[in-house]
Amino acid sequence: MSSNTNETWLYQIAGRDIHLYQYGYSANTDTIAGIRIRLPQPYFGNQVIYPDEDITSGLRIEGTALISPFVSEALETTTVYASGTGISFDPGPAATISDTDDGFSDFAQGDKIRVIGSASNDDDYTLTPSGTVDEDTLTITGTFTTEAAGESVSVYQIPKEDSSPSEASHVNLNRMLCLAVVDYVKAQVAEISGSVELKEYYIKEFWKKIGDDQSNKLKHSISFASSVYSVV
Repeated sequence: MSSNTNETWLYQIAGRDIHLYQYGYSANTDTIAGIRIRLPQPYFGNQVIYPDEDITSGLRIEGTALISPFVSEALETTTVYASGTGISFDPGPAATISDTDDGFSDFAQGDKIRVIGSASNDDDYTLTPSGTVDEDTLTITGTFTTEAAGESVSVYQIPKEDSSPSEASHVNLNRMLCLAVVDYVKAQVAEISGSVELKEYYIKEFWKKIGDDQSNKLKHSISFASSVYSVV
């Protein structure tokens, strides 16, 4: 089996099922009595085919899980970010992150942060509520491995999980998707009560907000041909 599974296998999620396909450069084929044969059509090239029942060495499908369903901050407010090669780590006695470029001015005590790109300290941390947090120093709750500046390190704020959600908590989604979730719940309530028309209305609103959220991520550009000109 190829190691480039991202290039040779495709999948489609249909409800709770995963439809698996194989990508190959071949002719139209079919399987008769356990033997794959080439069909008489003239096509030969890239295509998606149904895979064999037995996949040598297996096929692992990895995904992600939402482990923090509720957060105490709106997703749009957790946008603080710092990056550079001047970030170092000191384990103590108070564990601190230092930045020679003074990029930490927008962080606040109690923020949850994620560190990536370091040699030994990539992880999630919480800034100490009573520790130093200023433009060049972040004090965290926890420990570090000593690391000098030099790596291209990024430090950015992430939402804090709310283990006891209340009306003040936020679903771990942006505002538009949160509104979409509300419409989906309303649709399910309408379906339980037997109001099919109301259910269809809220489902349409749900998909409308999903579409609006995706369209906000699209970038469009328009090019115009320049007019004829001359230099005298």
